[in-house]
Amino acid sequence: MILAGIALGGLGLAQQRITIDFWHSMGGVLGEATEALVKDFNAAQNRVTVRSQFVGSYDDGLNKLRAALQAGGQGRPNVIQVYDIGARFMADSGAVLPLEDLARANNFDLSQFVPQPRNYYTVDGKLYGLAFNSSNPILYFNAQALEQAGIPYRNTWSLADLEAAARKLTIKDASGKTTRYGLSIPIDSWFMEQFSYNSGQYFCNNENGRKARATEVTFNNPAAVAFLDTWARLVREGVAANTGRNWADSQSLFAQGNAAIAVYSTASLTGVLRQVGNRFPVRTAFYPYLRERNGTAIGGAAVYLIRGFNDEQNAASWEFIRFLLRPETQAKWTIATGYFPVVKGVTELPSVRQAYVRQPNYTTAVRQLETSKVNTASAGCLMGGFTEIRQIVQSAIEEALRGKPAQQALDEAKQRADQVLARYNASVRP
Repeated sequence: MILAGIALGGLGLAQQRITIDFWHSMGGVLGEATEALVKDFNAAQNRVTVRSQFVGSYDDGLNKLRAALQAGGQGRPNVIQVYDIGARFMADSGAVLPLEDLARANNFDLSQFVPQPRNYYTVDGKLYGLAFNSSNPILYFNAQALEQAGIPYRNTWSLADLEAAARKLTIKDASGKTTRYGLSIPIDSWFMEQFSYNSGQYFCNNENGRKARATEVTFNNPAAVAFLDTWARLVREGVAANTGRNWADSQSLFAQGNAAIAVYSTASLTGVLRQVGNRFPVRTAFYPYLRERNGTAIGGAAVYLIRGFNDEQNAASWEFIRFLLRPETQAKWTIATGYFPVVKGVTELPSVRQAYVRQPNYTTAVRQLETSKVNTASAGCLMGGFTEIRQIVQSAIEEALRGKPAQQALDEAKQRADQVLARYNASVRP
């Protein structure tokens, strides 16, 4: 790969603004923040115009990229946002200009990155994508309900602690019908993945696919089984709500005061606070673990530079990436969204410190990240076919919530998931 022409100086000969396409999957408040960054970049210089396009969900965006690549690259973007579990595919696709190669060609110091995001998007020893919107799962509490129940707030919660609190916070009427749930968790594989990592266990073999390519899933590990077993038991007993796969339904239940504890992403914080309004104070805490806290993996997505463009276009894309990494850009992004910055030192900037004083809940994500162990468990599972495998896991969760033993549900799901992974690995050139 020729990288000399990708240096920023490659734009010096441009006679007119170069237009590049950026595909993203940020909707709502997050979409507004993304478009604001694009607008800032376009206004800050006169060499490059970024033309942004919302391409739907993460799955929609990745499928659209696949279609473009299968069509010989026609219609592909210069830069694309791809969610965390697409990292293995992006590296295998051959369609990406690795960020690490670009950084080295331009004397860009990669040590300025926060280690956990860099750890996640490093595939086979090379950093491919720039962590853009990075998040973790956290606990959300109705602080008023906690106080009324006499439950002291703390940062860290084991699964047993969480269960005990949820039981104490549940309110039922005289007929035994639940009028306020103690806990609400959307049906999403991500929460079980993260519980495995935070308990020091793997979701796929070969140390989460970090030591060698993953060849089988391990999501039927003891931590995941304990998590699902507890979740299902609490649902059966009317302590936890079953709101299905739609996060918005769970979020609405919490915001209306009908669930005292909820599990969402750190990126949900801005939306949750807006929805709750003045009904009750909200507090957040670190994600739970089984026995000893290890650390959660990075969620969210990264941006990738796509191959197949000329040197000037590649240089323009790299300049946009550099803009996203500026401390002032990172500060604006984290304040607007709740995603944590991926560049060191941003949390010490005055604007960010002031934002944290105004809303201390935003510090939960940062403190959780800073205190997480950096290892192959917290790096997160790296495997192909992850999108389809997540659907299999979510079906297993639903089966367990309907009464199937958690171990059985996950064991059976493992068999189906291993077939998906084997097909993916067979499709990739050795």
